[in-house]
Amino acid sequence: MRVWGRRPRGPAAADSAFAQSLFATVPPLRASTVLMPPSRLGRERLRTFRVLAGARLAMGLLLLGWLVLLRNLQSHPEVAADPAYWIVGAYVVAAAVGLWWSAARGTALSVQVLASIAIDLAVFSVLQFTAGYPAREFALIYALPVLAAGIYGTLPLTLFVAAIVTFMLLGNAAFAVLSGRSEAEALLLNSAFVGAAYFAVAVLTWQLSQRLAQQEARASAIESQARRQMAINQRVIETQRNGVMVVDRHMVLEALNPAAQDLLDLPWRDAMTARSAGGRRALRDLPVATVVRKAIERMSIDAEDVFETQILTPAGRSLLLRLSTLGDLPGGPGYLIVLQDLREIDARVQQEKLAAMGRLVASVAHEIRNPLGAIGQANQLAGEYAGDPAQLQRLHHLIGQNVERINRTVEDVLELGRNAPREVADSTSAALLREVVAEFDAPAPGRIGLFIQDDAALLRFDPLHLRRVLVNLLSNARRYASAAPRAIEVRQLGAGRVREIQVANDGPVIDAELRAQLFEPFRTTSHRGVGLGLYISLELCARNGARLVYRVEDEQGDRPRGHFAIQIAPDSAA
Repeated sequence: MRVWGRRPRGPAAADSAFAQSLFATVPPLRASTVLMPPSRLGRERLRTFRVLAGARLAMGLLLLGWLVLLRNLQSHPEVAADPAYWIVGAYVVAAAVGLWWSAARGTALSVQVLASIAIDLAVFSVLQFTAGYPAREFALIYALPVLAAGIYGTLPLTLFVAAIVTFMLLGNAAFAVLSGRSEAEALLLNSAFVGAAYFAVAVLTWQLSQRLAQQEARASAIESQARRQMAINQRVIETQRNGVMVVDRHMVLEALNPAAQDLLDLPWRDAMTARSAGGRRALRDLPVATVVRKAIERMSIDAEDVFETQILTPAGRSLLLRLSTLGDLPGGPGYLIVLQDLREIDARVQQEKLAAMGRLVASVAHEIRNPLGAIGQANQLAGEYAGDPAQLQRLHHLIGQNVERINRTVEDVLELGRNAPREVADSTSAALLREVVAEFDAPAPGRIGLFIQDDAALLRFDPLHLRRVLVNLLSNARRYASAAPRAIEVRQLGAGRVREIQVANDGPVIDAELRAQLFEPFRTTSHRGVGLGLYISLELCARNGARLVYRVEDEQGDRPRGHFAIQIAPDSAA
């Protein structure tokens, strides 16, 4: 059965920006739900009803004052009789009780609304038939129950109240016609127009209330999601092992997690002091305040978004401070501060080194075992072929090859264990590039092409380490490149300071699944290689503050081309 004014359910109702159809169908509901939808009985609607209750009390007082004024003027002999005073007085008392109930108790709003509508209809109808001359003036006071029904009730209730008001107006006009009053026809026409107007106002009010209910539901859902997200963010920040702080542009602390308080050796009672307006903490009460202020000033001068420095707390704890700008915050920019204990960082690095050393030792043992086995087998065969010089010569050559292989492995491992690069100053790398390229290009001139963007470009990189990296990269490139001219290209990019050095070749591109293992030790596809060249090159670049990466140009095109790039850090001169 179709019921007017019931709220539709489902995604369509939630997404619609307009009020639902007047003929929407829903499952059967309780009687109270049909008259008063739950969506219109929230806290915001209670505040609106309190305003309406105050308006009803003011209306009652105006009616009472109007009746008293008319009687004192004695301008009409048919002025209101005594029952009208009692009726209006009782209405004022009822309106005052309703206002007190809505202000003192926020429950049973549907009962309050239905009671106020019923009392208004009953009182105004009785007054219309008992007030005498001013009876026709009561046609406008029916607006209160009609508006209340439209705001809080369903469409059936709204139309029902508008129909009762229309019947009361037409009934009063019909009574005037039967009484033979001269203005009866005008009163009848006026009642019809006012009744139609009440129907229009009722439907319009109900439609606006529908829109308002939908907007309130959406706002409530958005608010709930925002609160949930805030709670999640707060929980994530509090459980972070690193210290997290957020300050605004006025150096007022907006967020501080327990890890930050622990790293700064700051008790909770000290962190909660010196609150500013809004309950935020002043940064000047924290030991890190001076360092943070200086870091922010340094960021502003250098026009950077991220800044990193080391600080020492008054308790003697060494911390790593990372500062980044939060520029899209409502109310102005802010700054995110992340604090890390350098002792924990050193411990993690040491653990990683130990783990890497364990993998390296296992790989070295595996790599040495094969040539040792070949040497041992050749040594046994040497006794059997003692009288065969040719066979002995072949075995000696085999032993020499495997000894050289072991020696290369040992040399590469020793290279990894050497100290950090020497203290070097800025220097040009163009001459070194030309020297290395000429050395590798000697067998087939023209196979290697060299491009240098700026001969005078400077970089801070140990020349011996840079040469070793270039030798490793060019050795790989020469192994896989074709014999065509400029099959191998070396490019130095950057003006003023070297930004990147690339070594490319026209050989096959490394498969995507193999790139993740490209820089792991003892990973090689050549039977002549040991598999430590790229790993050593990666380590040497890292020691000089650079990165070694592998990239593919035009990977989705017809002629993809891979290259290794030595990326020089922008602040390598600092």
